[in-house]
Amino acid sequence: MRVPDYEHGTGRHCGSTSLRNLSRFHGWGFDEPTCFGLASGLGFTYFDLPTPPHRAFFGRPPFLERAFLETLGIGYDRRAGEDWETAWAGIKAHLDAGRPVLVFADIYHLDYFGTDTHFSPHALLAVGYEETSEDVFVHLSDSEFPEEQRVPVDSLRRALSVSSEESYPTENRYLAVTDPEVRVPVGEAVRTATESTARYMLDPQSGAYDPGGFGVHGLTGVRAFAADLPTWTELPDPRWTTRFAYQNVERRGTGGGAFRGLQRDFFRSVDHPYGEAVTEEMAAIADDWTAVGATLRDASEADDAGLERGLRAASASVEACADREAALYRSLLDV
Repeated sequence: MRVPDYEHGTGRHCGSTSLRNLSRFHGWGFDEPTCFGLASGLGFTYFDLPTPPHRAFFGRPPFLERAFLETLGIGYDRRAGEDWETAWAGIKAHLDAGRPVLVFADIYHLDYFGTDTHFSPHALLAVGYEETSEDVFVHLSDSEFPEEQRVPVDSLRRALSVSSEESYPTENRYLAVTDPEVRVPVGEAVRTATESTARYMLDPQSGAYDPGGFGVHGLTGVRAFAADLPTWTELPDPRWTTRFAYQNVERRGTGGGAFRGLQRDFFRSVDHPYGEAVTEEMAAIADDWTAVGATLRDASEADDAGLERGLRAASASVEACADREAALYRSLLDV
């Protein structure tokens, strides 16, 4: 069984690409940067891990996909924390009804990635399943691959059932659109989403969505990351931690500049009330984060003294990014 008329496509970030693919399926007409911005997609989450790389962050919030649907007034079903049998039954029911299902996985357990590093939550769409005499297989639309992927259902179970002892917990979380009508005018949604981003970044607990208790969020998380960087030399494998941090700025589905490049492109794609100066400031901030990524990459390849210098330099640059972002978010709310 496969969802009829679903069209797979790749993109820059897993969450916003999945939303773009849903937009194509439901006829909403949004490109990926617009999906990202309407999802209040810009954010920051910094956290510790019990296994290598021991420190990690995302330049996006944990509620991105849900926020997109709610900002536009689209009806959906969201589940998290159920046991696997209940979750799989719900996913199958949506697929049987012809609905793609957005799931949140750890790529470590998805065979086609071939990685020994935990990385979650990776957003992708379940778009079908097949039951054979040997096993049940699930068809996945993953932004990282040009073709749909087919995995045994047990691989999906492991990927969706990750605990905080391994990585960012996935909690058998999924959502599916149940009523695709867009009820909020796009211009209104642009403003709502942008101001929600600003409030979350300045004070995560006062935002429209609870970011949860895993990690440190918003600009507080950015500054915690900056303060922690010089101490990474004490970690078991500081070069891998530093390399992973570079990847979380420029690679691993960020769209460039720790997701700031996607927000820049959102401002360039839509008619917004904040002025050209805001768009260009977002572009400059994205460039600053790209420069942080380059510093981290070079530090990961340096000798001990170079690693230490690079981490100190990155710390100062990240703190400067936090200051610059804080000023931008305040200006958005002033408008």
